[in-house]
Amino acid sequence: MKLKLVAFIFLSLFGSIYSWAKPEPLPNVVMILSDDQGFGDYGFMGHEMIETPSLDRLASQSLRYDRGYVTTALCSSSLTTMLTGLYPHEHGTTGNDPLKGISRQPWIDKFKNSPQLPKLLAKHGYISLHTGKYWHAHPKYSGFTHDMGATQRHGSAYSLSIGRDTMKPISDFLREAKGKEKPFFIWYAPFLPHTPHNPPADLEKKYRDIGAGGQAKYYAMCEWFDQSCGQLLDDLDNLKLSDNTLVVYACDNGWGRLDGKRGSVKASPYEQGVRTPIMFRWPAKISPQINSTDLASNLDLVPTILKACGIKPDERMSGIDLLNPKAVKKRKSIFLENFTHDMLDVDRPETALRARSIVEQNWKLTRWTEPHVKLKSMVWQIGIPQEKVELFDLTKDPLESTNVSTLHPKKVEELTKQLNSWWNLQVVGKK
Repeated sequence: MKLKLVAFIFLSLFGSIYSWAKPEPLPNVVMILSDDQGFGDYGFMGHEMIETPSLDRLASQSLRYDRGYVTTALCSSSLTTMLTGLYPHEHGTTGNDPLKGISRQPWIDKFKNSPQLPKLLAKHGYISLHTGKYWHAHPKYSGFTHDMGATQRHGSAYSLSIGRDTMKPISDFLREAKGKEKPFFIWYAPFLPHTPHNPPADLEKKYRDIGAGGQAKYYAMCEWFDQSCGQLLDDLDNLKLSDNTLVVYACDNGWGRLDGKRGSVKASPYEQGVRTPIMFRWPAKISPQINSTDLASNLDLVPTILKACGIKPDERMSGIDLLNPKAVKKRKSIFLENFTHDMLDVDRPETALRARSIVEQNWKLTRWTEPHVKLKSMVWQIGIPQEKVELFDLTKDPLESTNVSTLHPKKVEELTKQLNSWWNLQVVGKK
């Protein structure tokens, strides 16, 4: 009897020690990235017509930053930042295409030498799936273990079918990852709600019937995207993977037909171009919360994901961990940069610069720059305003209708000094 008791105590203690010493399982990661969607075009952001029940549910379960931004409001630049954790002037992809007649290869080569989120995760046992958009010829360059094939410019017909025609590659991958008991990373960057705006007929009719008018197709596209997100999230639930899966949501840039609001132009440094909700859901670790005050950036996504997975971010990454409240509160400002659609010189990103911005608390300063003369006549060059310096009080004027730079010269001076210090350190000082 005594021997049995001793054995029981020993086994109990051993079990407790083993349980204590056993490392926690690595979290799975799913990035959901919408394409050309205005920051207010969700039910959870208060849109009066657009219904997004799946994303509303995700938002209710997430740490949500309503003041999220992308560093550059253009697809390729923004998505590349979300793969590398670098500013566009650092990873080199400042626009969607090189100027006509110039090869894309130098930009691909520079991108390949940047840190890559899938490669960094793979070193710790992750398998990864690419779906949707990718601007650098083939997802293998980023270290994805699974993909939908070569993409060339931004996506093949097959890779861009994700969300619109099928979700099967994601469903199949989830089952494979679970079967192999492997931590996984999914990049879901569908061509939604991006043009072509060709939503299912029933969704378009729904929005026409409630008075959406010329916006009916776009509103329907937003709900169509939401439906695809619902399928993905349901798959996680049905496979009992949700609890230890970090789901990250952001949009690559805004959309340019949003109810006539100022700056509602893709590639614009105005709020409609650069602002996006940013969300993190991880039921095992994160309590739902709405943060409507602090600033978040797509620059932060890669370091945040890496730290959540117990991986040290690359030293070239300057973003913060958005799951660290102290780091978030310590941040006082964020910086934005917007370039022309086309790129001229891979080693001199400033040749295509259109605008630099700083957002600090309620203030936003933008300083406009004339790009290189070779870029001025481009179709996608959407112009430079007459007022080269713009200051907005976002609390009083969230849609940036009134430039108050002449009313607050000291604030312009103060923010310009910060902006120039950042730019000179980031760009000029590294040459």
